[in-house]
Amino acid sequence: MTFPAAPAPVRVRPATLVAEVFAPAPLVLCLLVVAGWRAAGWTGALWGLGTAALVASLPMLVLRVLARRGRVDGHFVRSRAQRLPVYAATGVLTALVVAAQLRLGAPVLVPVTTAFVLLGLLVLLAVTLRWKVSAHVAMAACWAVGLGALTAPWAVPLAAPVPVLVALSRVRTGDHTVAQTAVGALIGVLIGVAYTAAAASLP
Repeated sequence: MTFPAAPAPVRVRPATLVAEVFAPAPLVLCLLVVAGWRAAGWTGALWGLGTAALVASLPMLVLRVLARRGRVDGHFVRSRAQRLPVYAATGVLTALVVAAQLRLGAPVLVPVTTAFVLLGLLVLLAVTLRWKVSAHVAMAACWAVGLGALTAPWAVPLAAPVPVLVALSRVRTGDHTVAQTAVGALIGVLIGVAYTAAAASLP
């Protein structure tokens, strides 16, 4: 089934802008680069940047192309059914990247961070089998908590408004209900807490 390509908007609504700026891809990029920098300076940051290009930027580029061709209903994929293969394919790609990182000797915090991105994808995939949930909010909440693990605890309250704004934007644009954003936030916080514990246990 194909969908008509969405016409270019005349103007960008603030809620749409928030969803674009704080989409999962740029937040994954931020987290991986910061993780790499913490682990090994510029070398680690380059590992994080390269990883993000594969597991975040590349899937989003593919989705934008598919959306333009009418294969999916938008680059954020509003349809629950269409999200399943997207999560599955991105999960396989991410798992392969983790395996490559371990084999090539990436700074350990980078594959650990990538593995938690994979965990998030698997949880979202499992939930999406029965119910639509906000991946935007899940990633934003995980990013806010994870940033504290990678920098300092005071970064968490500074980053906390981001998932709130993202949740409001996703409801405002009609892409999610309040319940779907709330569950997304819960998923993100739980994964972020687990990631914090894992990062703290590393030498």
